[in-house]
Amino acid sequence: MQDKLAIGKLKEVVMRSNAPEASPVRAVGVPQHLRPKLVPIARRVFWWGEPEEWLDDSIRFGAQVMTYGDWEDTCTTLAILGDSLFRKVLNAAPPGVFDIKSWTYWHLHYQQQVPPLPTRTL
Repeated sequence: MQDKLAIGKLKEVVMRSNAPEASPVRAVGVPQHLRPKLVPIARRVFWWGEPEEWLDDSIRFGAQVMTYGDWEDTCTTLAILGDSLFRKVLNAAPPGVFDIKSWTYWHLHYQQQVPPLPTRTL
């Protein structure tokens, strides 16, 4: 029951942050009680740093899963964090994470036009 409440709360935060007036996007961490289920995935999709630290930024974590996660990683993350997070990732993708194949796949999956990959500005 607590998991459902926390997921609902996270979805609410993500949905609110989708509002146009919410730009720029702030990092929203994964709730503490959901992290144990996601740490093994973070360990696989981030091969540097501490996996727990990456869960402090759900957008970056989602982008890594969408690019480097296998089918099980992706399904588990979707089940725990929700479809709205993946949509949010596409709208606020960090530059340098997505490859063209993953970027294209996820935009087509959500029936969106495929924009150019996000780029870093120096």
